[in-house]
Amino acid sequence: MYSCINCASVYGLDACLVHVETDVSLGLPDFNMSGLLSSEVKEAKERIKVAIKNSGFKLEPQKIVVNISPADIRKDGTGFDLPIALGILAAVKILNLDAIKDTLCIGELSLDGSIKGVKGILPCVLMAKDKKIKNVIIPKENEAEGLIVEGINIITANNLRECVKLINEGLPSNPINRTYSLDEEEEDDNTRLYNCFSEVKGQISAKRATMIAVAGMHNIMYIGPPGSGKTMLASRIPGIMPDMTRDEMLQVTKIASISGNLIKCKGLVKKRPFRNPYHNITTSALMGGGVYAKPGEITLASKGVLFLDEITEFDSKVIEGLRGPLEDRRVRVSRLNYSYDYPADFMLVAAMNPCKCGYYPDKNRCHCKENEIKRYIGKISNPIWDRFDICIKTNEIKFRDIYEDNNNEENNKGELSTKEMKEKILAARKIQLERFKGTSINFNSQMDSKMVNKYCELKEKEQKLMEKFYEKKRLTARGYTRILKTARTIADLEGCKDIQWSHISESFSYRSVNE
Repeated sequence: MYSCINCASVYGLDACLVHVETDVSLGLPDFNMSGLLSSEVKEAKERIKVAIKNSGFKLEPQKIVVNISPADIRKDGTGFDLPIALGILAAVKILNLDAIKDTLCIGELSLDGSIKGVKGILPCVLMAKDKKIKNVIIPKENEAEGLIVEGINIITANNLRECVKLINEGLPSNPINRTYSLDEEEEDDNTRLYNCFSEVKGQISAKRATMIAVAGMHNIMYIGPPGSGKTMLASRIPGIMPDMTRDEMLQVTKIASISGNLIKCKGLVKKRPFRNPYHNITTSALMGGGVYAKPGEITLASKGVLFLDEITEFDSKVIEGLRGPLEDRRVRVSRLNYSYDYPADFMLVAAMNPCKCGYYPDKNRCHCKENEIKRYIGKISNPIWDRFDICIKTNEIKFRDIYEDNNNEENNKGELSTKEMKEKILAARKIQLERFKGTSINFNSQMDSKMVNKYCELKEKEQKLMEKFYEKKRLTARGYTRILKTARTIADLEGCKDIQWSHISESFSYRSVNE
């Protein structure tokens, strides 16, 4: 007898509908599977037979043929176990096939028949809703992830026997989804500390540069001696970034789901990503790829921060590979006949020492030769330098900075508290959202040349200053526009309609650090 069960296959960041067709007939006992399957899908047949037996269902020795269509789409992962098992049981009339005609099934089977969680549930449920499928059967372990999507029946099961019983007795007809709340999660002491800029001693200039970078989503580079607080500054950036919208949460959660980071997570990801890969990372791990394409670190950092600590220690090919994604905000991974487009909408934050020993220009501690320093800085090419809107030096921490009690942010003279920094950033972001209303961009850093000419128009005094900087420092066209973008953000933070002389001067100071 023939049966057909709906399932899903993840393709890039989205899922496509596939059908598990099963035919069980008389003949020599055999189990064949087809449909452009990966090795992990082909290996499932023995696991499925044992799971069916250990669930208490008896199968006669027969010829079983399973085809997962369409055959021109590659299928990988372990989520096909459950629909294949249900298809076999439906073909031998143990399962009521009519009860799941409008149902999508996903899940991995253990040998004892239990249903285990799988990756990529969220995009599969979203696809099912778009296809007007009423019910989705998923593992109990993925329940919180499935319930994110409203307006579709989510049915969970712990094991194959329970799943068959639910189907034969009739699936529930009312959605069981909870209405998701966007209320803030309670923060523990460690989270508050992680988000608190008062723990960074001194570095007033670096904190202001960080606030400017976050306000306009500008890439920023910290340059300073070891122990000056570069990593602490970078790690606290998500704490002053605006809270994510629901659409951003869905995109971040979808990426985490496909990468397998949501198996033990509850619902939507509400905190912005902060990715800090080690310097021995490969190009495919950073950009995405592998034998079977999957998101890389730049995609996992979307809507958040990608932090490259000790950037000079990274392989030059890895760093140079960031050029395209930083401009396009997307990365394309090609595998055989398939191409996958992954988002790369992240804020790049990097840190490095000024020389190999880390103490230049302190000649009392630094004994590096000039050519050694140039060679060390030269590990970062000029095109990559050009893509950092802000470069800021972090100074060595003085004893008085450590000794003073800065636990109470109100005691910091001349400094904004973390709360005040975030409020100013939110105000600047509001101005940008209104400015770019009706366009596909949200931040000053994303402006193209036409928008720069329109929104960064300079008066005569500012134009002469910009011309002077351009000629004296021999800026590139990209460097010129990035100075204007940063100046636009500084003006937004100060609530100024026009870019002023002081805004350009400060913006340029952040570009000249590496020169």
